[in-house]
Amino acid sequence: MNTWKFTIKPASEKGFNAFKFCKENSYIGLGWSRAYAEEKPANYDSVRALLVKKYKKVPYQVIHFIDSVKENDHLWIHKNGKYYLCIAGKDVLYGEDISCDFLKYDLGHIRKVTWLEVPEIFVSGAIQRGVIAQRMIQKIKISAIEQEYSSLLVKELSKDIEWKPVIDDEKLKENLKLIDIHQLFSMMSPDDLEDIVSFYLQSKGWRLTKSTCFRSKPFFEFSMLNIKNETCYVQVKSGNNPNKLPPLDYKKHVTDDSFIYLFSTNRDAYCGETVERVIPIYHEQLVQWLLNNIWALTLPLKTRLWLLTNET
Repeated sequence: MNTWKFTIKPASEKGFNAFKFCKENSYIGLGWSRAYAEEKPANYDSVRALLVKKYKKVPYQVIHFIDSVKENDHLWIHKNGKYYLCIAGKDVLYGEDISCDFLKYDLGHIRKVTWLEVPEIFVSGAIQRGVIAQRMIQKIKISAIEQEYSSLLVKELSKDIEWKPVIDDEKLKENLKLIDIHQLFSMMSPDDLEDIVSFYLQSKGWRLTKSTCFRSKPFFEFSMLNIKNETCYVQVKSGNNPNKLPPLDYKKHVTDDSFIYLFSTNRDAYCGETVERVIPIYHEQLVQWLLNNIWALTLPLKTRLWLLTNET
């Protein structure tokens, strides 16, 4: 199963809302409808031929939509502040098989899907980042754990759209103690880890400088200040095999009134000699703090961990 970002935004005529039409009819769809204005395609080969005849090529969006998206794939849509998860069906329709008004909607290609509105509290950082991609259709890279989580959401929200898990923080804490540290980190998106590291450092007296959180300084994730007017710069690396973070590489960024904090999901990241004021955050150190401060889990992450450590 793959996960995709999708946008429904063809060049519809005034008074014809393609997004509303698709949602009401359990479709998702793309434009390029003019290819079928005069001739109805008989099969996939004729679809390709008519697209080339009208547009000189088969648009990559159509290729992904027809060839790459498979039955039961998940397609996420963000529209008017709401998140929708569409579960792909097998059938793809073209031209007038969609609607007699397909040209007015500019819907040349639709796929039958199951629509599910997902409350924002359940939407992980990986999905939230994925849906803002510029392309109309684009694969979102998520872990197997996150795929399992999405399937759980489909199962529960399909039965009751108002469903919310009742989370017992103490039981969650006990559950997390039983999880291997590597597995625990694999359940977290890069945003989740950055949030936890920032909360951890704030508990040590540092305060987040919000204006530094927008990748304006790509070498660090963000910076923080403390009451002594000192600054710290924070580097967080995550993923299956993130690069190492040798403290010596950060020596040039240290001053008499600044520190560097490093965190990586790679246990062997902090290789080489130690450097004064370059401070690694070790796995056990962060996890123990987290277990004592379950409140520091954002609600989407807490919900995800709860669902994945309890049978539903």
